[in-house]
Amino acid sequence: MSRDTTIQAIAALVIAGCVVSAGWLVTALTAEAGRAQLVYTDQAAEGDPPEVAVGVAMGAFRGLFVNYLWIRANRLKEEGKFYEAMQLSSAITKLQPRFPRVWVFHAWNMAYNISVATNTREERWQWVRAGVDLLRSKAIPRNPNDTMLHKELAWIFNHKIQGFADDANHYYKKEVAKEWTIILGPPPRMEGTRDSNIEAMIAFLRPIADAPDTIEGLIARELADRAAARDGAPSAEAQPSRVKELVERLGKEAGLPVGPEVLRFFRYRLASLESWLLREQDRDLEASFRNEAIDALMLDPNLTDAWSRLIAHIARRVIIDDMHMEPERMIRFTRKYGPLDWRHPSAHAIYWSARGVEEGLERDSTTEFDTLNTDRITMHSIQELFRFGTVQYDLVTDEYFALNNFDWVDAYSDIVEEVMARGGIAADTKQRAYTLYGAGYENFMRDVIRVAYNRGQVDRAERYHQRLRTWEGLNINDPALADDLKRPLSEFVMIGFKDRVATPHVANAEIENAIIDALLTGLAQGRPEVFARQMAYAKMVRDAYMETQNLRQLVDTEKERMASFVAENLADFFAQTAGRVLAGEGLGGLTVGIVQAGGIFRRMPVNLQRLVYDQLMSDIRRGRPWLTDAQAAGLFPEPPGMAEFRAEMSRLEGDARIKRQIQFLQQ
Repeated sequence: MSRDTTIQAIAALVIAGCVVSAGWLVTALTAEAGRAQLVYTDQAAEGDPPEVAVGVAMGAFRGLFVNYLWIRANRLKEEGKFYEAMQLSSAITKLQPRFPRVWVFHAWNMAYNISVATNTREERWQWVRAGVDLLRSKAIPRNPNDTMLHKELAWIFNHKIQGFADDANHYYKKEVAKEWTIILGPPPRMEGTRDSNIEAMIAFLRPIADAPDTIEGLIARELADRAAARDGAPSAEAQPSRVKELVERLGKEAGLPVGPEVLRFFRYRLASLESWLLREQDRDLEASFRNEAIDALMLDPNLTDAWSRLIAHIARRVIIDDMHMEPERMIRFTRKYGPLDWRHPSAHAIYWSARGVEEGLERDSTTEFDTLNTDRITMHSIQELFRFGTVQYDLVTDEYFALNNFDWVDAYSDIVEEVMARGGIAADTKQRAYTLYGAGYENFMRDVIRVAYNRGQVDRAERYHQRLRTWEGLNINDPALADDLKRPLSEFVMIGFKDRVATPHVANAEIENAIIDALLTGLAQGRPEVFARQMAYAKMVRDAYMETQNLRQLVDTEKERMASFVAENLADFFAQTAGRVLAGEGLGGLTVGIVQAGGIFRRMPVNLQRLVYDQLMSDIRRGRPWLTDAQAAGLFPEPPGMAEFRAEMSRLEGDARIKRQIQFLQQ
């Protein structure tokens, strides 16, 4: 055989080997791309916009066609044709799912542009939720390391849902709280130190994070745990799986397969069984949550352990499959940042912004600009959790309320230090007299100091005042700041308040603190002049705020646009706040003993007693479940005329709140 023939034979063998290897690699890569959802659409499905079919048919020229669609979609958006722009952007995401900017365009269009073009809060929420789902369920899974997509999702949570710019924002907050109460259940009460609250929240999440991913795994763990508990005792007979029994009976007797519906039924039924308000005042509503088959299963003592295991498993699957979140990461972020309450929109903003930075740093193409902008959302979200981080939500009555939370002050300080450390020259206080981080920290700490001071926690306020004075990142370009910091604490607080009363969270905190001080200093200490002064101050703050924000809503013309930040009116805000203070639900570290709470209630004017009584008794049953009915009646006697008051409130319906507001302001 000649030398040339030998070379040709070897080359042919190499080519054949390469072809075989390429075929194997293509199959493996295609399968992996499919699992990661990184493939382009190669065929049009029924219901797809016609542009998808055209783009598929254009083959190698698809990129040019997508550019044309992108330009057209932007033009339609500028012309206000949002629905047409949505159809085109949907086509682009199918043709090029690895094009992050169009996912952002599509989600923003739904959450911001289309939502505000609808007429009801329910319709608005559908579009806002659609924008969230698009990014969370489709865009990020297809682009898992793209920081910009994470930033946009976090922005929707913190700005659109948690913020006050949208008329329907209070409804959005309630929907998020409802969804996550169903998924996780009511979280533990945050009554201890920041560290103990973090550990309590981690312990709350741990069973879900540790739950097996499959029913088979759940049954296997149950049997293994039971065997370990027997510890090889020969007299202990092995029992069949209670989890398996529960799953089978749910299907046969209740008609419910294992999934989110089981979780929803379980949470609502448990909440309705525990609701004193339902049992005493609205038996028809209580009956609407009743399901005899589920009741029988929930009340079966043999299935108690099986229920806890199954609910944890379902919650885990919902978090992973529907919310596209990771329970283990939720725990890690809780330990890093603070006791995240997942009923709060800003908790999700922190999750997605922090996740975006972590995942994005693994990509060489991620810029410092991307990470810093995303870090800022984390910082703003922590600020919101200080302002409104103590969430009160009742699944049965659908009542939502939020108060400030000092657990997030240290978290904000930590994140500022972390971001400034990697912020480059823009954050270097040694090279710059002014930085945005320095200004943000100053404003935040002013709010913290004012809230603590007005709540009567002077030692805490002084501690934060000293921290601000000595912080190395303070801006040095403003001589007035240095002069302000030298002032006594009381003067420093008043100067800051005058400049910020038009800000929603500032006015909210001022009113809340005034009411709390009216109760704890005025009524608790028998000082009616303090009570009168603080209540007058609360009214003054609200009036001053509403002078700048007295706009009418587009969604609900019966409500002032920005009034929902203090419930629907000052009377409601007083009832909510007083109920929680007297029920012993620690607000910012404040707790009230049950005897002291009874004394405060009995010193209230009768009109205010009627206003708060039903809310108070509901909170008492939740916050102090050990209190008997007789004890509650002795400490908090029903005010005279309560039956007539309830009847009048029910009769007036929409006018009831106006009447309550008038009664309140007359005190």
